[in-house]
Amino acid sequence: MNRAEYSRRRSAPRPMVRVPNFESGLISEPLLAFGGQQRHVDPKTGLALYGPYSLVGQSGPALKNIIVGIVGPSGMIADAEAWLNACRGMLTNEGAQPFLYPHFPGINSSGQFQCEVNFGEPWRESIRDVEIRSALSTDDYAQRVKKVVGLYVRALEVLAARDQRPDVVLCCMPQDVIDRCTVEDRRARAKRVREQRAKRKKKSKVDALQGSLFSVLDPGSLEEEEAGHQNLRRGLKAEAMQFGIPTQLVWPRTLRLTTAAPAGPGQRTQDVATRAWNFTTALYHKAGGSPWRLAELDPGVCFVGVSFYREVFGETPRIQTSMAQAFTAAGDGYVLRGGTFEWDEQRQGKSPHLDKQLAASLLRDVIELYQKQNRGSLPTRMVVHKSSRFWEEELAGFEEACELVPRRDFVALGSRGLQFYRKGDYPPLRGTYVKFSEADLLLYTVGYVPFLRTYPGARVPQPLEILEHVGDSPWDVVLKEVLALTKMNWNTADFACWDPITTAFSRRVGQILAEVPAGMKIRPEYRFYM
Repeated sequence: MNRAEYSRRRSAPRPMVRVPNFESGLISEPLLAFGGQQRHVDPKTGLALYGPYSLVGQSGPALKNIIVGIVGPSGMIADAEAWLNACRGMLTNEGAQPFLYPHFPGINSSGQFQCEVNFGEPWRESIRDVEIRSALSTDDYAQRVKKVVGLYVRALEVLAARDQRPDVVLCCMPQDVIDRCTVEDRRARAKRVREQRAKRKKKSKVDALQGSLFSVLDPGSLEEEEAGHQNLRRGLKAEAMQFGIPTQLVWPRTLRLTTAAPAGPGQRTQDVATRAWNFTTALYHKAGGSPWRLAELDPGVCFVGVSFYREVFGETPRIQTSMAQAFTAAGDGYVLRGGTFEWDEQRQGKSPHLDKQLAASLLRDVIELYQKQNRGSLPTRMVVHKSSRFWEEELAGFEEACELVPRRDFVALGSRGLQFYRKGDYPPLRGTYVKFSEADLLLYTVGYVPFLRTYPGARVPQPLEILEHVGDSPWDVVLKEVLALTKMNWNTADFACWDPITTAFSRRVGQILAEVPAGMKIRPEYRFYM
């Protein structure tokens, strides 16, 4: 190469090389506390070895007895009692993955649960098959659901009036109810939505003419029919709240005493032991017990998930209601309904936001409830989780409400579809994080779990992203807490979930609140919404 060629090549612009600009690492698996303050990373193993959580100084868990009420067709009541009786003893599976799918040890007073499950004649209330067939014969989906919910609510009312009330009620749903009341025909739903929009449009015209003496429309003729519940589960949960007894809906497949074949292509079935783990964990918590708690959290912290929903009985689809799900380090969960406001998605965007006044009011209600449950003490730290970025007014309102709280953190969570891979056949380890900045991080809340010796998932895991963080705590504390809160879903005994409990069920809880009849007082305890 001559001198001229060398100079030309040296002076030519070099191709741009993208250098990764991020850090990565691993958050250690959070520990859970069980009976005798023993610790373990896995809910099922911890329960099997040590039993449910017990306070310091107690010889065992506080919950010693669960009275289970059962409502539904007489045949399913018999199936439910056979299932409950089976859950008193050990239930096994094939044992191919003993860490992921361990045998169920049984819930009884002599085992690790140290809790007896009672059921029987005083706590049964059957619904006649002919009544169910009559309710299902209704053509309109919303009215059909409403009638079925009414049958179960009347049965719940009977049990609630018994001298010894049940702690939890199983609502047994036969297959024909599931087929007719859990999935609405698309054409029927589209027709119903069109009719509702037309009614609202017509009503708005009437409202505009209310001041006219010679109105061409008679407002009295436009009284809307009583709306039916849009979904069987949330409709029943909303109506049952008035009796102060948590409910658990059970399907026929839940009560099978064998591992059934898949019901259809792509449908996963659980073995009988895994079903028993999930069923009894939820039952235990709904009865007032704590299956486990987080072992390494500041006892004075209060976590809050903020979300929104539309009220089913509202007059306009633009009316939104705010909601807060609060969780303490002790494992207590509470639901609070905030203020209603108008939000126009076309003009303001799809994600609703609170103004300063509503944001402050919502968080003040949370702090007030925390004080009532903690002998007047304020939380030492407030952590607010939200599934969209914070607006300036929202932050100002939250800050104002927290003026007496020493520390606070506001964290926006979401997922933008970013993905990372690691060498080998398995996905990233659960707890892997990727740090772009102190306020923009990815966290793999699902992934390969060393204790389970596998990745407990069917698809490539997607990381949860911390989109925004404003507050007093370092980024690693925020990540550790998010990872820990994925283990606080007492609706299942799984190792962990994808998102933290603060946001995991916000949509479901909002759907139930949306269907609570006007004037009915909501229950603040989270177990009524599970």
